[in-house]
Amino acid sequence: MNGPLVLEYSLTPEEASVAASRAAWRASLQGGLLAQHVAPLAAFALALLFTAVLGWTGLVARRTAEIGLLVAAAAYMSYRLWSRRRFFAARRAANAWVEGLRAAAPLRLAFNETGLSLDAAGSARQWRFADGLEIEEVAGLIYVWPKRGAPLIWPIRAHPNPDEAARCLETACRRAKANSSPPAAL
Repeated sequence: MNGPLVLEYSLTPEEASVAASRAAWRASLQGGLLAQHVAPLAAFALALLFTAVLGWTGLVARRTAEIGLLVAAAAYMSYRLWSRRRFFAARRAANAWVEGLRAAAPLRLAFNETGLSLDAAGSARQWRFADGLEIEEVAGLIYVWPKRGAPLIWPIRAHPNPDEAARCLETACRRAKANSSPPAAL
């Protein structure tokens, strides 16, 4: 990429749906898969096991063990309902965001040495490589994920040809990695 590259595009309904799904998925897993989903399941399984062993060995009364099992199941179900609600809220927010992009079409994306900028219906937003961007291509869409805020997306078809899209993606990934801070030592 020599000099600024400018692309003009709009998202199709299918692309918008894919982008909204991916953005909602990432937003709902933002707290971490282990902490938000696996750890509560493990805690529930351990609570069931512990309560069952206590009841089976007779260290606590059978009735008390049954109540403990019911309380553990109710707590886990409540947590899963809350988690599901959080996912659907993220899905609604992602759908609203992507429909806003579709309504602002045509979108104008500019690449330069320091980052990317998107002009949508007169409002401009910038993503700087120095801010630690994560860039990926999935299902014909290129995503630029900042550490905070909404991502930048554009279809590969916006480029004049697939080779140009691959070069652009490679250059953007290289610049983002060159400007990102190294991971903290353990």
